[in-house]
Amino acid sequence: MNKKSKYTKILVITGVILVLAIVQTLPVFFMKPWGSKILSNAAIILNYQPGDEDGAHEVFELLKDKSDFIYDKMDYVREEPVKVYLYKTQFQLAIREAGLITIAFAPPWHIGDSHNGNIMMLSPNTPIEAHTHDSILTATLHELVHSIVYRINDDLSYFWDNGLATYLAEQFPEPEYYDIDKIPSIQDMHTENGLKFGEMGGYAYSYFYIQYLDQTYGWDKIVAYAKGEGDYEQIFNQSEEEIYDEWVQYLAEMKN
Repeated sequence: MNKKSKYTKILVITGVILVLAIVQTLPVFFMKPWGSKILSNAAIILNYQPGDEDGAHEVFELLKDKSDFIYDKMDYVREEPVKVYLYKTQFQLAIREAGLITIAFAPPWHIGDSHNGNIMMLSPNTPIEAHTHDSILTATLHELVHSIVYRINDDLSYFWDNGLATYLAEQFPEPEYYDIDKIPSIQDMHTENGLKFGEMGGYAYSYFYIQYLDQTYGWDKIVAYAKGEGDYEQIFNQSEEEIYDEWVQYLAEMKN
């Protein structure tokens, strides 16, 4: 093969890779569902697909009823309407996470996310094995908390972020979603890997973590830490390790 042919081959391969990369990531930049319709007021702009009017109205009404409470709890003044994108299938939701490749590893329980402060949700009327209509609907409030955290402190840990979201959405953990004898270590609590977090029962444990802090130190301190106003010592007058030991004891007592 002469130099010209090698050069042509390299250009072709490079071009194919670029095209595949563009195709793979394209869905991320088009968050609106195909042929989307809109429900909106001063606080919410909800994009949904034709045929999902019932699910869209349920999500819209829930956010209309509960969002002010959550904004107030997070001590955040709404600066603009929250944008919500509602999808009728998990496939449509998954590809907007990180492109088409996402469908290869998206867990079956995945029903929503917050992307740059926007809410992406599966319709509550989509039947899936891992969730019920009500658990999907409630998860919308979970994602609303994530969208607020993104605005007030995007550096907050994954564990804290999800603890706040689960707690404020009142997603009380069912016993099958955690094992009190397999409490995550402090190192585990610092993971930013969503799959690992889910597999270790992170949603349940982070709920109990925020619940413990609320009952012991008060909500104002939780919000102060969430907003990045200080570290553990400055906010709680305890080290993270001391808080962790207290929490483990709390879980042990809760078990009994």
